[in-house]
Amino acid sequence: MRSALPPRPVLFDLDGTLADTIPLLVASMRAAYAACGGEPPGEREWLSGMGRPLRSQLADFEGNDPVRIEALATAYREWQLAHLTEFVKPFADMRILLDALHARGHPVAVVTGKGSPMARTTLEFVGLMDAVPLLVGAEQTQRHKPEAEPLLHACARLGVEPARAVYVGDAPNDVLAARAAGMVDIWVAWGPFSLADLAPLAPTHVAYMPADVIELLDLLDAEERATTVGA
Repeated sequence: MRSALPPRPVLFDLDGTLADTIPLLVASMRAAYAACGGEPPGEREWLSGMGRPLRSQLADFEGNDPVRIEALATAYREWQLAHLTEFVKPFADMRILLDALHARGHPVAVVTGKGSPMARTTLEFVGLMDAVPLLVGAEQTQRHKPEAEPLLHACARLGVEPARAVYVGDAPNDVLAARAAGMVDIWVAWGPFSLADLAPLAPTHVAYMPADVIELLDLLDAEERATTVGA
């Protein structure tokens, strides 16, 4: 029998977690540099900044050159929007997971470093937008992952306590943001990073398939009940 504890809030990253967008992100970066000139970052270098807003990522490679960063960002976003349907794919069973969370009463939100318009377009394309009651995009907070502010903002909007929330993501910045916010981190293995890539951070929990998220939530509840009984 499941716990009478209130259902935990479940916050999700978007890119590489809810939707297979990684080929689009890499292709958009290369297209932006092809349009604006210059040597593009390597794929792994680019992906290491996942979870942060685009201009912040570009600044890692372009330094304090706002004109060039703006030109690259514009080219990137235009190409991304034009080619989204060619590159983005849904992850299997993700809709089943979201529907199960809603059926169990879990508050759900997506917290992403993407701007809200592109995040919404992506979620609509993979058929998940109607299953996302709250979307927190890059423009809604001053600070961004790996800092806590976007996750805390989502919890405030949901009216929930961060201490019982989980953040589900695929990138190192997701794990760091969850911990900064005092949440439980669940790293998903179906994104572009391997467990070896995350080894220095030692993710608290690992989901190898979407259904694992439900099992981990039940495990967390069981641990919480045991702690409460033993107190």
